[in-house]
Amino acid sequence: MKWSHYEDRLKYDLLEKVDKLTMPVLMIVGNRDESTPLEHQKILFNKLPGKKELHVIKDAPHTFKEKKHLLEIKKIFKNWIRKQK
Repeated sequence: MKWSHYEDRLKYDLLEKVDKLTMPVLMIVGNRDESTPLEHQKILFNKLPGKKELHVIKDAPHTFKEKKHLLEIKKIFKNWIRKQK
């Protein structure tokens, strides 16, 4: 990525206003994600108010491409949507 992308990232701090989010949140992360590591996701997750779920996909990177990961995500989404009714 271009350096300007990294410079732009420094302008924003999601954690500053995370307490203003009022909708249910579903987070799905691969345990081999190097772009947004699980440790960083947990920091955000712990600061989120309200109804929330965090799911970790074993052996998955940042971009889910493998069929087994996609099937697991599909199951997670279906369960999440059912709970929201």
